[in-house]
Amino acid sequence: MTEPVSTRKGILVMLLSVLLFAANCLIVRWVGLYAEIDGWMASFTRGLAGAIFVLALYSRGRGLNLSHLGRPLLIARGLLGMLAISMLYFTIIHLGAARALVINLTYPLFGSLIAAFFLKEKLQPKTMVLLVVALFGLILFFLESLLDSTFGYYDLLGILAALVAGGVIVIIRKLTRSETAATIYSSQCVITLLLTAPLAAPDFAGIPTTAWILMMLGGFIVAWGQILITKGFYHLDIARGSALQMLVPLFTGLGAFFLFGERFTPVEILGAVITLFATWQISTSSPKEEKS
Repeated sequence: MTEPVSTRKGILVMLLSVLLFAANCLIVRWVGLYAEIDGWMASFTRGLAGAIFVLALYSRGRGLNLSHLGRPLLIARGLLGMLAISMLYFTIIHLGAARALVINLTYPLFGSLIAAFFLKEKLQPKTMVLLVVALFGLILFFLESLLDSTFGYYDLLGILAALVAGGVIVIIRKLTRSETAATIYSSQCVITLLLTAPLAAPDFAGIPTTAWILMMLGGFIVAWGQILITKGFYHLDIARGSALQMLVPLFTGLGAFFLFGERFTPVEILGAVITLFATWQISTSSPKEEKS
């Protein structure tokens, strides 16, 4: 069954955002290895670069409505987005890019359930089965660390970040009915700048110029990716849009392997493969197919 043009457009937009998000995570990991930065600093530069990005490209009648930023739902999007991203960056720095992103991809499980409750998006039987399969894969991924007691604080922080991110995508989905992608993303940028600046400021002087440049570059890259993912949700539902984003760990893991020598054990690889397989099945199933 041929996909509708709108759905195909949404899939292509999401896939491009996947590449951009992976690139940003690898940059954060790179800088975290060679400079003294933490998740607050990474979040601050992301917020700063994102604010510059949306102001430069979307102000003056091109889609950015700054007057809307006081609306409660946009404030909630900004606050939860700041928390999710900051926690993710802490896990990238401490666990490695590949492991942090595999943990983070659990957010569609939370997002789909939250969407079913708040947005009344019906979970089709096939989607429910595939989400369970994906969860099983993640349990398998954690199995060895649970058995040898190396599952720790940052693993839990990563899961919490995924839970918060699940709430964020539900809010984004709701906001796409009334707000532009630029306005939705700018809410996160503004709140991130306001809340992380005091936490990151003490480290400003000790950050090398090269690290600043790389972090700002990563911020611009992920700003473009964030705009794309928001636009993607105009064309895709929560389960499918989130499923495509679950490909981020695949590209991040490959980059982390070649750049930093990060590796998974065979059991972890099996768990990740099961999860990504379920993801792929969700993303390639047509809406009509799921309704049958």
